[in-house]
Amino acid sequence: MTTSEFLKLFSLKSGISYDDIYDRGLSEGWLDSEDITFKDRPISRKNVARICHLYLQKVIGLKDLDINGAKELRDLYDCRVCANSVAQVYMRGIMEAKKLMKDKPFLWFYLNGEDDDRTIELILVRLFELQ
Repeated sequence: MTTSEFLKLFSLKSGISYDDIYDRGLSEGWLDSEDITFKDRPISRKNVARICHLYLQKVIGLKDLDINGAKELRDLYDCRVCANSVAQVYMRGIMEAKKLMKDKPFLWFYLNGEDDDRTIELILVRLFELQ
């Protein structure tokens, strides 16, 4: 799924007009210029987490949780810029960890990975249940 396709689904679930989503997201602070410049690029899990977290924070007004509960994610700090966003959506149950090594107890967020359409739809359902 591309960033543009993600935002189309986001607009359907949120009730925000897709025609206004980029301007609104930029002005409210939950989208950034990367989301417009690379709208046709597949959306990574870390970017889904960033958009969801910033929407919760800037639009819904939810305060951040202490991120200690997300330290079990082996790759949490592989992206220092997005670590808080990843932790917030993980701890709120919006996005799940991946168990990439079936024989090991390690949980990975899989920051640069992609989710299938069904998983992304479920992520958005969980996100908007918090409103």
